[in-house]
Formats: sequence, structure tokens, C-alpha cells
Amino acid sequence: MLSQTRASVQFSRPIAARRNLCVRTMASKDNFTAETKIKIRLDASANGCTGMFWRSKPDMNASVSAPDWPRNGAVFMGWKSQEHPGWVKVDHEKGYWMPIEQHGKPVCHFDAK
Repeated sequence: MLSQTRASVQFSRPIAARRNLCVRTMASKDNFTAETKIKIRLDASANGCTGMFWRSKPDMNASVSAPDWPRNGAVFMGWKSQEHPGWVKVDHEKGYWMPIEQHGKPVCHFDAK
């Protein structure tokens, strides 16, 4: 009798309302290609820093706590962003960003050799 009762009970789950999501693709001003990639040297010593934390997006408050943050003298590849002036997109597997200046002093230098 108990097995018949369990078999006859049906559980219904509420069906989530479907929403039509409109995703707009914004045209990017940036051209992140091998041809536009440049060398960048980091030097934040003018601000009394020994290096600079990566940023997850072009925002000063988007610091990433990653152990591989570049120290002064580090040279890396990346692109100057036109869509986000004052920022470089770093050629890093995690897609990091770096500010060109901090407190009005340059930290990314484009004279890397």
C-alpha cells in the first residue's frame, strides 16, 4: 500500500518564466591583433611602488590578487585601448588590464627594448 501511495504522488516543479534576452553586440574601437601588439615596460617607482597589480577590467578598483603581478622593470606585450583611454589590455591568458598612469604619473612605458 505504501508503494502505491508513493507511486501515485507526483511532484511538480514551477516552470521558470522565459524571458527574451536581447544581446546587443557593441562595436569595439579596439583592434587587438598580432599586428597592433606592442611592448610595454612597467615602472611604478615614481609613485613609490615596487610594481602594479593586474586589473580584471579597465577600472582602478578591479585589482586582481594574483601572485604573478608585474614588478618594476617587467616587460610584457599588450595593446593600448582606444575604447578605454588610459588603459592597456595585457596579452595574458587571463585577459588582464593595466592603467597607463597612476596618480598622474606614468606606470606603463612604451619605450621597451
